[in-house]
Amino acid sequence: VLGPNTYMLRRVGIAASVAAAGAATLQRRAAESHAAAPAPESLAAQRPPSVVRVAPLDDPPDVTLEYFALRGLGELPRLILELTGIPYDSVYHFGTGVYKPYAPFGQLPVLRDGPLLICESGAIARHLARKACIDGGDAADKARVDMFFELAKDLTSKKSGIHDPASADGKRLPGVVGTPR
Repeated sequence: VLGPNTYMLRRVGIAASVAAAGAATLQRRAAESHAAAPAPESLAAQRPPSVVRVAPLDDPPDVTLEYFALRGLGELPRLILELTGIPYDSVYHFGTGVYKPYAPFGQLPVLRDGPLLICESGAIARHLARKACIDGGDAADKARVDMFFELAKDLTSKKSGIHDPASADGKRLPGVVGTPR
């Protein structure tokens, strides 16, 4: 018997597959753009930011996402941009800290959308969801989207429980994800 969340989970699975394909394209484009430059040995490398345009070259996009050259808090906004097809520039930062003077709170990720400049990954993800009209059709849908977004944040913050079932988070994890203990 399929539960009420089966449709949502299937859509999330499809979205993740599409986003993974988009991320592979993004990584390939980044590799091609730095074919002549030596690969950095670490994120602390004193290297200028790298920009990957995920838009037609003759039409600069209004949206720019800036984050470190790794997966992390900038990954969800990047996946939303890829999945929804919003044209954007992706700026990958290394150890120079050049973003600190203009980034709100001096931290990444940062999203520029025209004149709007925002930080905090959750705020960026929600803004992009609203922009792409994937934040729910009515108030109840929007509430469910927010609920699943917050659940994902909770699961991410408790991921040590996945690797250590004996930890406090590991003992609570089955109840959160609905699996038998």
